[in-house]
Amino acid sequence: MNTTLPTVAALLLALGFTSAARAVPDGPLGELSTPGAVAAPEGAMAARLAYNLGYDAFEKGDFPTARDKFESAAKADPELKEAWNMIGHVSRRLADYDRSLVAYDKALALDPAYPEAIEYRAETFLALNRLDDAKAAYLGLLASSRSHADVLLESMRQWVAARRRAPAGVAASDIDAFAKWVEARGTIARQTASMNLGRAVVHRWD
Repeated sequence: MNTTLPTVAALLLALGFTSAARAVPDGPLGELSTPGAVAAPEGAMAARLAYNLGYDAFEKGDFPTARDKFESAAKADPELKEAWNMIGHVSRRLADYDRSLVAYDKALALDPAYPEAIEYRAETFLALNRLDDAKAAYLGLLASSRSHADVLLESMRQWVAARRRAPAGVAASDIDAFAKWVEARGTIARQTASMNLGRAVVHRWD
């Protein structure tokens, strides 16, 4: 599955429908594209095989198996950022937030500008109520990947709604302050949406 699709969703964003944006983690990896791929190191080929098996399990909702396969891929090729990203993603889905953050940090050590990892790490920050870290991630994505920033903004709105129903230890004043910050960012996003009509939209599985 492609991680980005050419769509008219930017037009929806221009009308304020930011909830239309959904983010998808990295899809299956293709064959090695480097010259002499047949003679490529066994680790790289083993990593891709394990990664794709992990992605199959992920699509079926079998997150423990998916994580095992992604971890096998990362062990076979520690520089496979997609494997670390997906370890982070399925770990978050399993509510293993510490493991999730470690994996995202490894992905971002390989590629500091990796938008999928930045956005999904920010969602882990939200799960942990680390609001300042989530804000910083949003501002960074706004400058580097507007589509991913839009997805994160929608997740922030969902966090506000969820915490107002069940605060989970977060003070009401902190929820209100964050809600105002999110509302202000949303206003700016709507005002500038027409300047970004050419960008792709990111799709996500929750």
